[in-house]
Amino acid sequence: MTPRTSLAWTALLLTACTHAKKPTTTTLTGGGAPLVAATDPNLVEMTAEPTTTLVLANAGSELGIRVRITAHDLPAAKRPPLDLALVLDTSGSMEGPPIEALRASAREIAGKLRDGDHLSVVVFHSKSEVLVPNVTVSAANRNTIDRAISNIHATGTTDLVGGLSLGLSQLNAGILPNGINRIVLLSDGVPNSSAALPQTIAMIRQAGVSVTSLGFGIDYDTTLMTQIARDTGGAFHYLEQADQVAKVFDAELVKMKSSVARNLQLEIDPGPGVTITAMPGLVGGADGKLYASIGDLPAGETRDLMIPIRVSARGNGSTVELAQTTLHFEDVIGKSGVRERGAFVAVKTSTNATAIAGAIKIDLEVARVRSAAAAAILQALTLARSGQIQPARQGLIAATAIVKAAAKTYKDADLDQLVKQLEEVEQEIAQIVAVAPPLRQNQLRPMQQQPATAPSADVESNLRRAEDKASAVIRGGN
Repeated sequence: MTPRTSLAWTALLLTACTHAKKPTTTTLTGGGAPLVAATDPNLVEMTAEPTTTLVLANAGSELGIRVRITAHDLPAAKRPPLDLALVLDTSGSMEGPPIEALRASAREIAGKLRDGDHLSVVVFHSKSEVLVPNVTVSAANRNTIDRAISNIHATGTTDLVGGLSLGLSQLNAGILPNGINRIVLLSDGVPNSSAALPQTIAMIRQAGVSVTSLGFGIDYDTTLMTQIARDTGGAFHYLEQADQVAKVFDAELVKMKSSVARNLQLEIDPGPGVTITAMPGLVGGADGKLYASIGDLPAGETRDLMIPIRVSARGNGSTVELAQTTLHFEDVIGKSGVRERGAFVAVKTSTNATAIAGAIKIDLEVARVRSAAAAAILQALTLARSGQIQPARQGLIAATAIVKAAAKTYKDADLDQLVKQLEEVEQEIAQIVAVAPPLRQNQLRPMQQQPATAPSADVESNLRRAEDKASAVIRGGN
């Protein structure tokens, strides 16, 4: 992160100028002659609002900016085409009800695709293989697709990264320039090796593709699965039971079918003396700006992203330019290319303590505290999984103290519940133990390091639910 990067929340919206783009038209030409006029349908809106309108003069301040991204409802007739790659773990640990549920759910999701959608199915075990090559779904091949998926069975180890790479190549074979291109990854275990994962994620991002990652059971690598989703702008879901697979598959398909924009990227340019602290999903650029991959946006969905900022001391009555935020996205419905929405946020300084206290937007401040707590949970779990139990617990204890103070100040029942959750997570993390990596058969080199886990299945399930919930908060969900 650059020096301009650090977390905080404050802002008098001197001008929460939301520059919703006026309807614009792009003229496509062929051989010099106009062919099609593509107009931005203005289905995507973005606003940026600070958590307060005044900050203390002559002192540093911490606050936040809520970036709200909203997609308007979409007529069913406008549903964009879909290019979907299912990347499925069929390792030996999936034997029994899990593989049966996976097989049935994959068949169901394939059956719900429309004619003209693209589908590919990749399975991974000791190796990765293409079960259904990228194909345009039609009445003529639906039975063939169904038979291929029906042959899914459990065997071998877990070549997750190989499966993800192969899934991307299949998706690219049928990529839809004006459609939704998505990978759905499901795994229940730790990959044989994750050495090539950063390169694979970079390739997925470059292709403008999001990955929905589904972690099944209590043995999958939580850090890896959440990273794949977060770094590609996708969603992560924790599945405790086999019967949840179909429900989550179906919910994700509904979102894909109704997307109005894809490959959303949020750009944050901090003002002078403003820093943004490291937070899951925020990546610092060489230009001093911060970037977040948001993925695709379904119709009717609202995403609230909390950007924590710190402001250096300013004189009384000064205007503090907090940030210029810009949302870049590809218009799926109007097919008008890459579009932008922008919002500028600023605040004033004051020495009037009463005015400063009254300027706080309590609902936004509470949301900022929730977001910071979610980030603390994710950071603590990452530390604990790598065996750093004490630093993980200390981070949660510090976060709990902050939430307690906010709950007392704002008398917020939800924050009271969050305090209990943080305390429970801290106590459960204390039970995590590191697992020594097993040796490969007839070899001296150990296999992929097993993440540290809790000895109790119930405790481990609780931690994974907490991680799932925290990931949703960071991503801007409820």
